Amino acid sequence: MLHSLRILLSVLTLLFLLAACTAAAPGTTSAGVSAAQAAPDGQAATERPTLTAGVIWLDSPLDPVEGGYVSTQSALSETLFRLSGTTLSPEPWLATEATHVAPFVWRIGIREGVKFHNGNVMDAEAVKASLERAIRLSPAAADTLSIDTITVEDGQTITIKTTVEQPTLPGLLILPALAITDAAAADAAGEGNFIAAGALTGPYIPTEYAPKERLNSVANDDYWGGKPPLAGIEHVAIPDTNSRELALQAGDIDVAINVSPEGALAINAHQGTHTETSGIGTSLVLWWVNFERGTLADPLVRRAVAHAIDRESIAGLVAPPGSGSFAELLLPEALVACPGVNAPGYDPDAARDLLAQAGYADSDGDGVLDKEGQPLEIVIGGYPERFQLPIMAEAAQAMLADVGIKVEVLITEWSVVKEPAWDLFGWYNTVVQGGGDPVFNISKFAGLKGDASGSGTNNYGHYDASRLVDIVAPSTSVSDLEGRKEIACEALAVVTEDAAFLPVAHVNMVYGVSDRVTDFEAHPTSHYFFNHRVGLSE
Repeated sequence: MLHSLRILLSVLTLLFLLAACTAAAPGTTSAGVSAAQAAPDGQAATERPTLTAGVIWLDSPLDPVEGGYVSTQSALSETLFRLSGTTLSPEPWLATEATHVAPFVWRIGIREGVKFHNGNVMDAEAVKASLERAIRLSPAAADTLSIDTITVEDGQTITIKTTVEQPTLPGLLILPALAITDAAAADAAGEGNFIAAGALTGPYIPTEYAPKERLNSVANDDYWGGKPPLAGIEHVAIPDTNSRELALQAGDIDVAINVSPEGALAINAHQGTHTETSGIGTSLVLWWVNFERGTLADPLVRRAVAHAIDRESIAGLVAPPGSGSFAELLLPEALVACPGVNAPGYDPDAARDLLAQAGYADSDGDGVLDKEGQPLEIVIGGYPERFQLPIMAEAAQAMLADVGIKVEVLITEWSVVKEPAWDLFGWYNTVVQGGGDPVFNISKFAGLKGDASGSGTNNYGHYDASRLVDIVAPSTSVSDLEGRKEIACEALAVVTEDAAFLPVAHVNMVYGVSDRVTDFEAHPTSHYFFNHRVGLSE
């Protein structure tokens, strides 16, 4: 019996050893990056704290060429230039400088000492291959950059020749879809295996990604900017704003991305948490106006709606002082000020007069205007993930009812914006794409030009931007900012007169932050949530 027991124990021990030999080494992630690789010297990554962040979205692929926002926000990827948090203008990141040597030619210096997560060196050849891959795989990137050739001058210098004048090329290279990638490794990994490629350069290395659920990363201790103080960052998708705020107060997360004004009050009153904000509103909440549905295709009705909605009052609800400001025009004054360009102000009487001119009257006394037997009804859409949009819709519903317009509020999936069943649709988006260039951002919203991720080319309201074409055309040869601002103001005057969009508020990035978080930098845009300096105290 004892002999049999000894045999059994020997077999179990052998099986255990075999399992240990064939299993992954301790700390190895799904990307094949071990804790020892991530922390080759000093304090091991496993001995450092991990920060947990609650975010709205985790729906963009990690491969930059497929969108890029999640990778850049999460400190996984980097672009040649980034948007300055103070001037909202391009500044070098993986690049060191850019020189406009001729109307169609830019020379760009490449930072030394940068490695991809897989250990390969990022040099001029790698940058050339990355940009060429983006152009090859993304028609939107190709259209945005208009690159003819990329030439490697030496190990740290490339020359880009474009097919059209690109006076703001460094700003275009900020777009997350153009983050520098180890092109050969990404292509070799194949579809669905991007994490295994180790093809990015940021201070954190992705280890696991479940879209719409979570994104895990470990510190890149070989990062060119210095070893991060965290072991890693875990991102958790919490689409509901109130749930993110409560998770922070409960200690389940360390940072809540985008909190509401009410949530900010609660977070600041709660022991151990506070809010951080950039103080610059670089995102916009607005209504797209549907030009293809008969109701708002009528310019008289469109102008009446613009007068009937007290947008400044609604801005006070969704972006009170400290979290944003009223957006009279599409772009904030931090980008461009346009004296003499004024949007229709709140004037219910003017709205009623315009509706009467359009042939509407309350023929049956039910409080809803009608014309040829058809009531004046519109649909205001939006999506719940941005807390501002349902508030805006309900406030506008009451204001429009006051002038005889019946409103159905439709809070649904954001993708419904692509369908024709709405008249106004609430939207949230950045207005500092293209390096903060005002002409680029007006063109993006009007559908004249999209960014490299394909966003903005949709023109969801089907606005006819033909009047803008000749206005923005000279911008291709205007490099000085003041000249571009003049073009932008002329274009803003047109879209404002047409009521092409109804801007409501320029929104600050407001974060809920645990007091344990150190060196957190609230960047004014949604491009960058974290960097290599953020830490977490015990």
